[in-house]
Amino acid sequence: MSKFEEVTEKYSEVKWMDAKRAGYIRDFIKNNNIDNILEIGFLNGKSSAYFGAIQEDRGQGSVTTIDLEGARDLKPNIFDLISELKIEHRVKPIFTHRSFTWELARMIASEPRPQFDFCYLDAGKTWDTEGFGFFLADMLLKPGGFILFDDIYWSLEDSDQYKNSPETYAHYDKDEIQSQSIKLIWEKMVPHLGYAQIGLIEQFQWGLAQKPMQAAGAGVAPAPVIVSGGNSSIEQLFWRTGRSAKKRLKRLL
Repeated sequence: MSKFEEVTEKYSEVKWMDAKRAGYIRDFIKNNNIDNILEIGFLNGKSSAYFGAIQEDRGQGSVTTIDLEGARDLKPNIFDLISELKIEHRVKPIFTHRSFTWELARMIASEPRPQFDFCYLDAGKTWDTEGFGFFLADMLLKPGGFILFDDIYWSLEDSDQYKNSPETYAHYDKDEIQSQSIKLIWEKMVPHLGYAQIGLIEQFQWGLAQKPMQAAGAGVAPAPVIVSGGNSSIEQLFWRTGRSAKKRLKRLL
């Protein structure tokens, strides 16, 4: 049994990543030779377990993952999962007291600065936190690296925290509460930093983008991207050409 299959078998009841989503990411990691993964937001650690299992099955690669200190108290927590799977050597959890943005600041300030091939961004959610988080993650991504935004259609208005405690957000403007903040980041910030919007993966509510090989406008030839079609075994080679790649991805899905 592969480590990937072991995660699926043992932790089917643990939130939040399911086998379909993990399978899509597994194909993407394999096809694009992703060795160094940065994950922002792990909760119980199931997504981290999948990422670590994928790397273990490949025989190479690592996962650095960040969440709040409160994640230590969850049952199960990330240590329960990765220790039972015996993939502690693949997954490095980092716990932060207030915000993942300060942990990213520490990474940026460190020498040598870590550089990642892929970032899975699943934290913050609001315009300011996730938007700034994307800006910081960009500083840690290698040229040509990828970022995957989770919950692309998330809004505060539809969130459990708002429904359970709307008074907490009384100081927010109504249009901010109603906005799809991650989609706004996808539409405004991602192209502003020169990223190619590879596509919206509607079935998982994801947005996948690729960092340019050089600064925008430098005239660099596009880099090949291999994207798996979810349930389909067909694989297509996409060139980093923005709109055309996006259309092809939609046709494949």
